[in-house]
Amino acid sequence: MEEKTLSEKESLVLISEMISRAKNHYYESGLGALLWGFTNVICFSLAYMDATVKWFNLSFDPFYLMGITFILQLYFDRKEKRFQKAVTYQDEAHKYVWMAFGISLLILVITGNIVKIGFVGLALILLLFAIPTFISGCINKFKPFIIGGIACWILSVTSFFYQGYFTYLLGALGVAIAWIIPGFILRKKFYKNIANQE
Repeated sequence: MEEKTLSEKESLVLISEMISRAKNHYYESGLGALLWGFTNVICFSLAYMDATVKWFNLSFDPFYLMGITFILQLYFDRKEKRFQKAVTYQDEAHKYVWMAFGISLLILVITGNIVKIGFVGLALILLLFAIPTFISGCINKFKPFIIGGIACWILSVTSFFYQGYFTYLLGALGVAIAWIIPGFILRKKFYKNIANQE
C-alpha cells in the first residue's frame, strides 16, 4: 500500500488539528470530585454529630470511609479510561498535583493524630484542600475549581480563629463548594462530550 505524501500546508493543518484536539480535551468526568466530595461531607457531618449529639455514638472513626472511597476511585478510573482519547501535559500535571495532595494529607492526618494537634488539624486540612483544587482550576481554566479553592482558603482562616466542633461543618461546606458543585458541572460536560462523539 502506497503512503500518501502530505504537502507542507496539509501537514500544518493536521498538526494544528491534533494540538487543538489535545488542548481542548480536558479529561475529567467529575466522578472523582463527586465521590470524594460526598465522602468528605458524610465524614465531616458524622464526626460533628458524634462529637455534639448525645445519643449519636459511632463505634468507628467516620474518616475510615475514605478507604472505601479510595478503592471505588481506582475502580471508576480504570472504567472511564476508555473515554480518554489522549494524555496531555495538563492531564499529567493534574495527576501529580492530586497525588502530592493525597500524600501530604495522609502525612498530616497520621502525624497530626499522633502528636494530637486537635482542631488546628481541621484548619490545615482545609488549607490543603484549597491547593490542588485551585491549581487544577488554573491549569484547566475551570472557574468552579478556582472558586472552590479560594472558598477553602477562606474557611481555613475561619477555622484557625474558631477552633471547635463547628470546624467539622466548615470542612463539609468547603468540600461541597470545592468538589461537589464543580463535580456536577464536570459530569454534565462529560456526558455532553460523549453524546457529541456518538
